[in-house]
Amino acid sequence: MPTDNYVRLGMGGPVLSADDADKGLFVLDGTWRLAEKMERRYSEMPVRTLPPIVTAYPRVSKLNYDPTGGLATIEAVYGALKIMNRPVGDLLDSYHWKQQFLELNGWT
Repeated sequence: MPTDNYVRLGMGGPVLSADDADKGLFVLDGTWRLAEKMERRYSEMPVRTLPPIVTAYPRVSKLNYDPTGGLATIEAVYGALKIMNRPVGDLLDSYHWKQQFLELNGWT
C-alpha cells in the first residue's frame, strides 16, 4: 500500500489539523506496548498528534501504564476525522460510550 501522502496518528508529532485533510490517515491499533513495536516499521511516515480529547473509555490497567490522554482507538479515529473535516457518519454507533464521549468533547 503506497503511503506517500499519509500521516500516522501517534505521539510526539505536530498537532493534527485541517491542513492534513488532503492526506491519508494511518492508525496503528494495539496495546501501547505493541503499538510502540509496530511504530518502528513506519518510522519514516510523518506523525501527527491529536489535540487534547477526553476519553469516555474506562481506562484501568493492572499490568501496564496507561498514558495520560490515552484514547480508545475508535475515539482517536473519530477525533482525527473530525479535525480533518471528514465525514464520521455512523462510526460511533456501536461504541458503548458514544454519548458520553461526544458530550465530554462538545460534539453533541
